[in-house]
Amino acid sequence: MHVGRMPPSEDSVVNLIALLAVLVLPVQTPQAPTPTRESQAWEAAAQLKNKADYVAAAGRWEAYARDFPTAPRARQALVEAGVCYFSAGRGAQVLHRNTELASAHMEQARTLFDRVCAEAPKEPIASRARHMRGSTFLFSGELAQAEEAYSSVLEQFSMDRNYVEKALEYRAMTRRHLLKGSDAIADMERFLKDFPRSNRTENMKSELGFARQLGTAATPWKAERWIVGEPAPLEILSGQVVALYFWATWCPNCAKEEAFVIDLARRLGPKGLALIGVTDHQQGQTPESILLHVQSKGYNFPVFQDNGATSLAYKATSIPHLVLIDRHGKVRWNDSPADLYDATIMKLLAEE
Repeated sequence: MHVGRMPPSEDSVVNLIALLAVLVLPVQTPQAPTPTRESQAWEAAAQLKNKADYVAAAGRWEAYARDFPTAPRARQALVEAGVCYFSAGRGAQVLHRNTELASAHMEQARTLFDRVCAEAPKEPIASRARHMRGSTFLFSGELAQAEEAYSSVLEQFSMDRNYVEKALEYRAMTRRHLLKGSDAIADMERFLKDFPRSNRTENMKSELGFARQLGTAATPWKAERWIVGEPAPLEILSGQVVALYFWATWCPNCAKEEAFVIDLARRLGPKGLALIGVTDHQQGQTPESILLHVQSKGYNFPVFQDNGATSLAYKATSIPHLVLIDRHGKVRWNDSPADLYDATIMKLLAEE
């Protein structure tokens, strides 16, 4: 007997129809959440900061904190405003020194950082505020206050590894500027021990190499030729504070620091600083090309040329580089002139 297929049940038909309906429905694209006033205000401030319109950005961050005081990012906005005022202050400096406008911006930044530290002294945001507070002092040449601020991060936020790392690096830098060589070395060695995988490790190793020269006897230099000025070997400079400046006519970074170094000699030469320029034969420099350069730029200090022996002795492997030598003929500071503060030189000039 032949048996035919049974007709589909009612339930099967219903399920099939439902499946087909799902297959033919258009795919729904998730809709982005509608921006809120709070998120729009944050984004507007961030965009100004990204455009380096720092003063306008700071004003927007302050307005955000004022308009949304209970928002989770309200205190972060205050720190962001402080960072923008700090950046504006840096931009308003002339020859690495504060102008009246730069000082005003630094003070605005510090006021905001102080507010965050007072309102939320134990919260993680305060570690960033304290670190940035230190930087307002450091880049204004107020070195003792900078050291104190960075130390407060290390003491009060030891669990915040991000800002402990930063504060340790910057305190080491500050201590070198304060001529505290052994303390700076201790900070650098601690940094390398605690943060061996930091992206700043190689830089710190280089800084440590410079720091280990501090306190060593300065190496006398032997000029092949004095290009301008009277010969000034180390022997006749005994009892003076000496700034040995390594540079070259072809060096773009040296060009950026020329005005600063010339101004340094103008301002502090009368106070007792003996500034000596050192260059060599690289890139085809000749006595004639060097003389033409220093005359066109208005160099106001003696310059000599040698075969590179002096830069080798002082480990001036990159230029521009500046070495400070104290009245007793000891190396006391060495780095790019871009990182030199008057306070460091004045401290050496004040020593007996």
